[in-house]
Amino acid sequence: MDSKAEQQLASIANISNQKERTTSYLALLSTLFSSQPPSKDALITLGRHFVTSMSMAMVVGRRVLGSYVIALCAGTSMDTTGTASITLDDEGSGENQQFMQAGINAFKSSEGEEVRRDVVEGVLAGGNLSGWCEEQTTVLRHLYAHLLQLEEDWLGAAKALMQIPLEGGSRLISDEEKLAVYIKIVRLLLECGEWGQAQTYFSRASLLIHVTKDKETNLSYKLSQARLFDFSARFNEAAQKYHEVSFDSAIAEEDRLQMLKAAVTTSILAPAGPQRSRILATLNRDDRVHSSLPPSLSTMLRKMLLEYIVRQEEVKEFEAGLEDHQRATVEGGGTVLERAVREHNVGACGKVYDNISFEALGNILNLDAENAENTARRMIEQCRLRAWIDQPLHLLYFESRSSHDTDAEAQGTAGGLGIENKEKEVEPRLWSERWDDRIRETSIKVEALAEQIQQKGLIPPIPA
Repeated sequence: MDSKAEQQLASIANISNQKERTTSYLALLSTLFSSQPPSKDALITLGRHFVTSMSMAMVVGRRVLGSYVIALCAGTSMDTTGTASITLDDEGSGENQQFMQAGINAFKSSEGEEVRRDVVEGVLAGGNLSGWCEEQTTVLRHLYAHLLQLEEDWLGAAKALMQIPLEGGSRLISDEEKLAVYIKIVRLLLECGEWGQAQTYFSRASLLIHVTKDKETNLSYKLSQARLFDFSARFNEAAQKYHEVSFDSAIAEEDRLQMLKAAVTTSILAPAGPQRSRILATLNRDDRVHSSLPPSLSTMLRKMLLEYIVRQEEVKEFEAGLEDHQRATVEGGGTVLERAVREHNVGACGKVYDNISFEALGNILNLDAENAENTARRMIEQCRLRAWIDQPLHLLYFESRSSHDTDAEAQGTAGGLGIENKEKEVEPRLWSERWDDRIRETSIKVEALAEQIQQKGLIPPIPA
């Protein structure tokens, strides 16, 4: 703290006449902002003098603190949309431009931005802020978050916004302002990978999203939802949202292609099954995938869609473009991508073989026989694979597809016309039914062999 500034503030606080006191505060404020850069200790002392005072006359405090905040914000690129506004009394309305210019001049040196950040941090760091100045301290928190964003301190910026009292304060806050703050917090938390906390604030935003018709806010909400699905490994939902956002003309063309790339990536990472097949088909019909994205992505997408076996060299090429959270390990070993490819290759084997041993399946999946069996069993349990397991013989039998189960249906369309079909789950069969079928097949084979033996005369006829 600056002792000289403290003495001056104490002297001014003892002035009984409010008009004279206000004039003295403003004169001191103007003096402090006149140097380049200003003394950060003196500015912190002045700011704390106001924001912690419980006996400050509101007519004096709001006018002086409002000018102080205006000077601190001057010259920054902070977007004031969704932040609290600062109002000055009619008597002091002409001071707005004066202190704005003073702030621009004070912080324009090379050290100015660092001093500005230290001042805002110092004023807010002590806590015990008075309720009468919530409007001004809210603007300071927005400013602090903005300055931290410029330094790419995403978590620090999110925490600054979390301190804004949006519920139960003395200030009347609109639902649109609350929504704007919540979405900003979500996007900042996602930037630093804190998707668990982001989900909490996204849930709060979801309760308010209906109140706004602002296109930018709705777009930020959809993009945040897509990224949350992505971080939480809900890749089918993420791919749908990313693809939806990629058509929005309000986004720059380069960013739209990034959204499309994210849609293709998450669709490939999604668990194998009918839902993913429909998403892959939708993306495959988007001409931008084949004309504007890297060939490795479109090749991988078509292999997944047509159920071709994916080779390891193709997996490595695709893996190079994944984000950190998409490389997370999963239960059973391996990464998200390795699991997705393993499950895809299990389904692809069904187009080539009627049955396959777990040892041979493991060779294709780069797994041992036991883990290959576990992968197939999990897919069957989740109705994502038409197959059944012969445990004694260590074989996986693929159930034959019906005559109408064509590529068009696998792609989620009827006759290739783009008409969505309802998802068909694999109908479960009782083990007793499967056993009866196998006994019937064995009996037929035995009878056929016996008839062939008799026809060749290898067994003499039984005498009457």
